[in-house]
Amino acid sequence: MNQFTMNRRRFGGLIGAAVASMGTTSWALAADDKIAMTRVVIGVPAGSLVDNVARQVAEVIKPGYAINSMVENKTGAGGMIAVSYLKTLAKDGSNIYVGVSSPITVYPVTYKKLAYDPDKDLITIGSLGSFDLALAVGPLVPASVKDLKGYFEWCKQNRAQANFGSPGAGSMPHFVGSMTARIAGAEVNHVPYRGPGPAVLDLQGGLVSAVVVPLEDVAEFAAAGKIRILGTTGEERSRFVPNVPTFQEQGFGEYARSVWIAVFAPAGTPDAVVSNLRKTLKQSLADPAVQASMGRQLQKAQWGEPEVLNAKIVQERASWKKAVQALNFTPES
Repeated sequence: MNQFTMNRRRFGGLIGAAVASMGTTSWALAADDKIAMTRVVIGVPAGSLVDNVARQVAEVIKPGYAINSMVENKTGAGGMIAVSYLKTLAKDGSNIYVGVSSPITVYPVTYKKLAYDPDKDLITIGSLGSFDLALAVGPLVPASVKDLKGYFEWCKQNRAQANFGSPGAGSMPHFVGSMTARIAGAEVNHVPYRGPGPAVLDLQGGLVSAVVVPLEDVAEFAAAGKIRILGTTGEERSRFVPNVPTFQEQGFGEYARSVWIAVFAPAGTPDAVVSNLRKTLKQSLADPAVQASMGRQLQKAQWGEPEVLNAKIVQERASWKKAVQALNFTPES
């Protein structure tokens, strides 16, 4: 059984219905300056990779930081709704956000207007780890195509079928796929979907020749022989598909990168509270048991200091801005 399948089943029994919106409720400090209740806001549905990680965060911050905790799924718009929602909540340590890189690094250069300013509205607590994207091909692409170079050469020979799907226009997978094709000198049309699921479904049905999506969304189908993964975007090979070479190994590493997951607090959260949260999470991530648990979802579960992540955010945002300009992509309003 594929590791991702086991992960979903393992957590499936732990995850109930998403918690309904609870407005701007503030939970006062409990005894010993601990937060009585901490809300962990995320922008993805229950049962997803980020949801699973966020629920582990909600557990490890107890009892050192909070007495109780809950996860609230504010889905939609690729995580932008969740970040905007966080702005409206109390800034006393009772609300934090767990999310991926796109709302922080990609959307600021692909949307003309955002309901939030990630540099002004968020405090970086630290990063928890990362996961890889993957380029996978379906039945349209012959079995003789075994790597990224071969796929892009096939695209040059088969212009009518030279297309790839991603979770959405202006998303990180969109730019990874389009810029990699550009490096290869191939014209490959981008087909945007509303999330990775529909894209992978059309891949299997032969409606698109390839997809660029999170690895977890294609690993199970690849293990079943329904599709083939030609490359992953991490710095090193994924331990989930160790036989698949990275984009970097194949000469396409310039825009290939893993997707980080990090924790943020709303701007205005007291320094002492922020410090305590960082201390609690850093200590938790040093625990081999926590690393192993989060490692069931992540390529690498490892605490990252806020200064390191902030520098990465600046670098990645500049990279995606360059991609937007190279592709003549028109930012969304």
